[in-house]
Amino acid sequence: MVSLGTLPHTAVGRSEPTHYHVFYSAILQLRYGHLSKMTFVMLWVMGGPISLARHGVLMMFLPVLGVLGFISIFPIYVLRKARLHTDTRTQPSVALEIYRRLFSKSYVRVSIIYLFSSYIITQIYCSEFSDLTMFLPKRDFELSKVNEKRIYINMLSVYVALIYATIHCLQDKDRLSLPSVKTDPMLRVKQILYPEFRKSLALSVVLSIIFIPAYLPFRGYIWRSSLYFARFLATLHKSTATGSFPFSPLHSFLISFTLLFMWNMANEMCTIYLTLGALHRGKGISEKSSDPNGTLLTGLRRGSKKQFTRRTAFQELRFIAYNDGRRRDSIYKDVEKPSTWQQINTECLNVLQDLRNGFVINSDLPRKSNPQSRSTAPVPIQHIPLTSSTPSPIRMRRENIFLSAARLNESPTSKLERRLLEGLQDPLAVQSSSAIAWFQGLQKWLKQGKEELWTHIIAFLCTPYGAPFRYTIQRKVSKLVSNRELVSDAVNALSDLVINSIIEDTFGTVQRDIPRILSEFDQTITLLESFVEKPPLHWSDVGNKKKLVNGMNPIGTSDAIELDEVDILVDDLTEAFDRIVHTFDKYLLGMALNPDVYKRCWVSLRHV
Repeated sequence: MVSLGTLPHTAVGRSEPTHYHVFYSAILQLRYGHLSKMTFVMLWVMGGPISLARHGVLMMFLPVLGVLGFISIFPIYVLRKARLHTDTRTQPSVALEIYRRLFSKSYVRVSIIYLFSSYIITQIYCSEFSDLTMFLPKRDFELSKVNEKRIYINMLSVYVALIYATIHCLQDKDRLSLPSVKTDPMLRVKQILYPEFRKSLALSVVLSIIFIPAYLPFRGYIWRSSLYFARFLATLHKSTATGSFPFSPLHSFLISFTLLFMWNMANEMCTIYLTLGALHRGKGISEKSSDPNGTLLTGLRRGSKKQFTRRTAFQELRFIAYNDGRRRDSIYKDVEKPSTWQQINTECLNVLQDLRNGFVINSDLPRKSNPQSRSTAPVPIQHIPLTSSTPSPIRMRRENIFLSAARLNESPTSKLERRLLEGLQDPLAVQSSSAIAWFQGLQKWLKQGKEELWTHIIAFLCTPYGAPFRYTIQRKVSKLVSNRELVSDAVNALSDLVINSIIEDTFGTVQRDIPRILSEFDQTITLLESFVEKPPLHWSDVGNKKKLVNGMNPIGTSDAIELDEVDILVDDLTEAFDRIVHTFDKYLLGMALNPDVYKRCWVSLRHV
């Protein structure tokens, strides 16, 4: 290997590459186009049988229903694009999560979008059936009558829209998780078609049945309000009496199923096309740049507001580190300071540092200092003179210092207050003793009340009704590890680059950073393992507290507290650490590793 110190340094600095988000935005727009085209075709096919039955063969080939249906679905795609994110936004308890997701401006926006979509779809549906007109059929000499069945269908569509908006927010459909394996989008759409059909079918039956008792208490108010507005459109009959109950099983089921199936398919297709990943037509997104490595680095940098872009950039880095030897070679050979490898290494380790900081800040775990950052330089002692050559003069006061300062300029109000206080003094301390006894009794009563209240709260939390109010450690971990896929991609990409460098790194740019990488892996594994061994449970987490043995998590037993996200990260980090150690086992003694890393390396090599 050639020493880096012997290589010539270029005088010209790096030019600023095109940002990764520029290319990714263009590819996302192209994918949005494919999504829109597939949606339009799907809606055209769904509306074909209706057009054929109602208007003949010619209307079946005209995409009228497809265009109207696309207008109702497109706002959902706009909503998904505006709200997409990659991190889990879990709240400490189920009750708090429901409150913050449903009682928020976000839920109002989602509801408005689905109400708009349901209105268009319902109007299209009602226009295809003669018994769902706004006014009942009448003879020439009769006055118009409002069709309550149409009102019922309209209210049902509003009800379904609000329920689906609730499901959208509670399930956090806007969160995207990039799959590790790229598959054909058409194949994924075909795979979800039947499950979404079954899901929509079952939910439409349930909602249609539940809406009947939900509509009954408000029937009179809805009927009178509908008559009030309908009188602006036509001259109505004076009678305001309601007829038979307007429930229509067939129409209720069909409109509910149509709305739910269209929305489910729209959301699933949007997720499929937005999570196609970092490969476009078999190549990475950064390959379109004149400086691929520089563009990739702009997407990896910490602090980027485009979290979805950063997540995709790390996925591309993982693909390069494992599959693309040509790009790996360009990373190793780029030695212009700061080198590409140094910047990639820094960004990957920043992900681990952010993870550790989150666990340290939100728990009682001690922060493990970095031994490389410790300074052994002596601190110089500053000698301060004990005396001063020019002492400050002593100020003399001419007033009587034994008089109270408050009485010198005492106002009439202050004099009255002072006299009242002096008059209330108890020379024998009888009143003071009784007051002290009264306050002590009050304090004892409050303490007993607090203990009883605390007992009732704990008893309530132990019941199934109190389970939604528990601040569980699982939900806390889900918030701390809010982007586990990003951490896994960073760890695996870094380990693959290090392992492949033993053969492909001609200049030795990677080997000198191995001690720091192993140290960072060791610190993270140790921190996560200590978190699992002694999880910081909230006082309300009564279910998990019962599983502790002497304050410790009984790992390896059936009563152990399961923390899946942390376990997956520990497995990824341990596997990456072992792979690096087994690859460079002959060179570990010359790497000046710290004792903790040496110990873990010895354990790893012993379990080969």
